[in-house]
Amino acid sequence: MNKLLILTMLIAGFAHADDSEQRAIHIYKDNNGSVLLTAREASDSNLTHVKSTYYPMESSVWHISCSKDKFNGSKKCSLYKNYSDFMVNYINGRLSVYVGRNHFPETQSAIKIDGNQAIYGHEGMSQTPQKVIEQMKKDKVVYTRYKEWPYKYNKDGETDLTGFAEKYDEMLEEYKKL
Repeated sequence: MNKLLILTMLIAGFAHADDSEQRAIHIYKDNNGSVLLTAREASDSNLTHVKSTYYPMESSVWHISCSKDKFNGSKKCSLYKNYSDFMVNYINGRLSVYVGRNHFPETQSAIKIDGNQAIYGHEGMSQTPQKVIEQMKKDKVVYTRYKEWPYKYNKDGETDLTGFAEKYDEMLEEYKKL
């Protein structure tokens, strides 16, 4: 396999996009023929753009993770997107929606779906998970807010809900099979 292609593939695994839905590897050559691979577009006039390759980000995919405890038989399924600030869980027949991680103690968290009214929780736990899920199944974007330790300022997130309703139903089916 071509060394440049291998190096491009390796760098693609480490390159992070800003807020777009894909990663990019940009290939440039300098006047001496040396090759530069970068995750950002270069503005150096001594470099000639050769090619840009775009890779979809893992964050645009919904993931389902299910397990059954071998000792006590408890069952759990989770639905999430990488790099998002919320997770839906179905644990022993009970639904939960969790916002954020590593919460600052005794702080409020919130989730807002499209233009609906914000739904508040305590340290990431929604008190009305079914209401949250019903809104998420119909709408397009979820906004999250919580305070992460050790800072006491708002950490906001935004996640596209495309495909959520289908994956949520799939998660419930996987749970039934456990």
